[in-house]
Amino acid sequence: MTGRTRGGPRHLWWVYLLVTSALAVVYLTVPFTAETRWIYVVVNSTAPIATWIGLRGHVPQRRGGWLVIGLGLAFSAAGDVIFAVHTARHGTPAFPSSADVLYLFGHLTIAAGTAMLASRAGRTAFVDAAVILSPLAGIAWILVVDPTLRVGGSLTARFFAMSAPVNTLIVVYCALALALGVELRAPGVRWLLSGLVAWFVSDALYTHQGLTGSYREGGLIDLGWMAMPILLGTAALHPSMVATAPRRSAITTLTLTRALILFGAALLLPCLHLFWEPGSDTPLVLGSALSMALVAVRLAGPIHELSWRAGHDILTGLVNRSLLMDRLAPALSSMPHTPQARVGLLFCDLDHFKDVNDSLGHDAGDQLLIEISTRLRAAVGDSDVVCRLGGDEFVILMPETTEEQAAQIADRVAEYLGRPMRLADGTEFFASLSIGLRTTADRDADPDALVQDADTAMYQAKAAGRGRMVRFDAEIRAEAAQRLRIDADLRRALSHPGEIFCVYQPVFRVDDGRLSSVEALVRWRHPADGVLPPAVFVPIAEAAGTIAQVFAVVLDQSLTEQRGWFDRTGRWIPVAVNLSPRQLDQTTAQFVLTALERTGTPPDMLTLELTETGMAEPATVEAALGPLRRAGVKIAVDDFGTGYSSMARVADHGWDVVKIDRAFVAGIHRDQARTSLADAMVKMARALGMVTVAEGVDNAADLQVLARLGCEFAQGYLLSHPVGQEGILELAEVEPRESVELRPGRVEAGQLTGVELDVEGREQVV
Repeated sequence: MTGRTRGGPRHLWWVYLLVTSALAVVYLTVPFTAETRWIYVVVNSTAPIATWIGLRGHVPQRRGGWLVIGLGLAFSAAGDVIFAVHTARHGTPAFPSSADVLYLFGHLTIAAGTAMLASRAGRTAFVDAAVILSPLAGIAWILVVDPTLRVGGSLTARFFAMSAPVNTLIVVYCALALALGVELRAPGVRWLLSGLVAWFVSDALYTHQGLTGSYREGGLIDLGWMAMPILLGTAALHPSMVATAPRRSAITTLTLTRALILFGAALLLPCLHLFWEPGSDTPLVLGSALSMALVAVRLAGPIHELSWRAGHDILTGLVNRSLLMDRLAPALSSMPHTPQARVGLLFCDLDHFKDVNDSLGHDAGDQLLIEISTRLRAAVGDSDVVCRLGGDEFVILMPETTEEQAAQIADRVAEYLGRPMRLADGTEFFASLSIGLRTTADRDADPDALVQDADTAMYQAKAAGRGRMVRFDAEIRAEAAQRLRIDADLRRALSHPGEIFCVYQPVFRVDDGRLSSVEALVRWRHPADGVLPPAVFVPIAEAAGTIAQVFAVVLDQSLTEQRGWFDRTGRWIPVAVNLSPRQLDQTTAQFVLTALERTGTPPDMLTLELTETGMAEPATVEAALGPLRRAGVKIAVDDFGTGYSSMARVADHGWDVVKIDRAFVAGIHRDQARTSLADAMVKMARALGMVTVAEGVDNAADLQVLARLGCEFAQGYLLSHPVGQEGILELAEVEPRESVELRPGRVEAGQLTGVELDVEGREQVV
């Protein structure tokens, strides 16, 4: 039950503390008489009432513990009343009396209530308290209990005489467990512990003075007995009594400070024996043995937990990578000697898991991972091992399987996880897995290489569209090795100026053929493989996180050369630079604006091209590109019609340029469907205040159709191949030409078809 405070006097605790403390001072300062004894009784009798009021005013997390403490205070107060009444009428009562019985119950009951409050901390707090108490118990036995047993008197008298120090030790034990097991920041807990400590001190002094016959009623010992009910009553009245939060470190771990305390306590009696020879050393030996045994028990838990954590994931309880590798090696060596026998690995990655964390929070993500781990266990066989590598990546080891069985388990895993999952807030989630399957019959296979192969196949599944299984083969390994080589070479090239460079695809006005702008295309002058197009290295740069560095090189070179064109011609030639969706973060805008300021380029002379896929998250796009648009930089929707965007989304953003993908341009003169689609795109753009650029114009007849549709700009091999810096200067000086639309019959359908490129061979840009 969650602790809370009801309405009521929240500051009654300090009023109670002030009044009862004042009465205690009066009791100690005035001469002790039969009348002043009743001050002592009244003060102690208020504690159970204060506890009852506190329980009524607050709703504590451990209500049962406070109820038992209140009962114990009532027993103790009743004993005080009986003792005072009997003393007033008949003098000092015989020992033991009914008051002593109530005191005995009071000790045990308050100790039990304290133990109930400490129980949330688990058994470790009680074990630690026992380790610390054992030396005290051994010393108490020698100094108090054994002498008490030797005093004459009836068996009942000796029992009650011995029970007093024993009960005090029990109270101390429970108080230690509470102090070691719960957070001490709450004032209510501190008041409670302070009262128990005061009680212990007075009991210890009373026992000593009782053995020496020096106890006198009304002295300082009575102050501790009064402080106990005062402080416990104050604790019950304090609003913080609702919470007894367990220490995080007390549940499972063993801190350095705690370990030193425990070892010090365990060594106390053996060291004491070196300097003191009591009449009987049995209590010291037994106490030392008990302390050492309890320390061993206490260490067993953390050692077991550390061992478990070394091989398991804390959140899901699945084995981790370390234990997986330990299981994989024996599985390979013990593979059955049959032709079909295989060891299999399924590398599973949850698709779009980041969306769950971003939209619902990490708690929901953790719930989802726990549910997934449960379903994975249910989907595999008893001998299979489910591992969580980290994040949303899981690996299933199938130590004894066949190719067919491994595929069946992969299908079953996908089926189990495809069922809807309901999170704690009621959100329903449908999981999708990208799975890489790697099997082997080689007993000498490298375990690390097998996991890497399964990981590679998983990434192939993601690249193929997610939500599917891909089986690893030699071709995938070769492709992975090639990607690693290209990634390493690209990182080296980025530190060598000149290897990454730009060429420019001119963009012309359709009506008069004038150069309108250029699109910067990245190239890589590889020292061994020659000039490489972006299709070879840009996807790898995006996956490896180096795409921002490539963009920086392209932006810097294109803006620098654009400035050179202006200096030589007096005319700004707009430049378009492609932006990867991976760069949509808050650093992009400032980086681009800084580059514009460095070269002195007007912001409206730069266009950033982003594919439709990159616009799938409108909020992210707006956060990254909004400052650029407000500064004047133009934004173009690249490859329009081939991605996830919609006309409504483009309308919401209100971009500047729509680039019609080559898939809708090539062959448009002979395909009415393409013509209709292009017509709709041009009209949509015009209605939204945007301009259109047709990509991949490789046929004059296609250009004529685009002109009739009203497409303003075009680029493609029919008009110009990509050229370098000087080539752009030459094109900028060309006089305007008559529109092809105004020259009917001069260009026939099918003319210049020799320059058409297939989709795979067309220019790809970054």
